[in-house]
Amino acid sequence: MNTATVLQTMDQQRACYALDEIEKLTQQKPDFQAEIRRHANGLPALIHMNGLGQALAFYRMKGLDSSHGKIYQIVGNWLCGETAGRVFVMQNDALKAITTADMFAYMAAQNEALALLEWLKKFSLALLQKAD
Repeated sequence: MNTATVLQTMDQQRACYALDEIEKLTQQKPDFQAEIRRHANGLPALIHMNGLGQALAFYRMKGLDSSHGKIYQIVGNWLCGETAGRVFVMQNDALKAITTADMFAYMAAQNEALALLEWLKKFSLALLQKAD
C-alpha cells in the first residue's frame, strides 16, 4: 500500500516524526544520546514555567551543535514544516515565527510543541542510551 494515501491522525503524524528523529540519534555517541534523553524530558516543564518562546530561545542559545540545539531543531522543524496543518507553515525559523505570531498562533504552537514532546520523550527513553 502506498503510504502517501494513508490517512493518519495528527497524533500519528507526530509519533512518526518523533520516531524518525530519535532513530537518527541512535547513531550518535552514548553521551550525546543521554543528553538528548535528559533535555527532551526537561523541555516540557521549561515551556510550562517560561513559555514556548523563552524555552526555545534557551535551547537555541546553547548552540545548534549541542543536544539542546538538536531538540530545538526537531521541535522547530515540526512547527515550521512545509506540511499542511503545521502552525507556522512555510516559516524557516521557530523563534522568528513565534515572535511575529499572534496570541492564538503562539498558543497553538505551544500546545503543538508539548504534544510532540510527549512522543519525543517516550521514544528517547525507549531508544536512546542512558547516562553511565
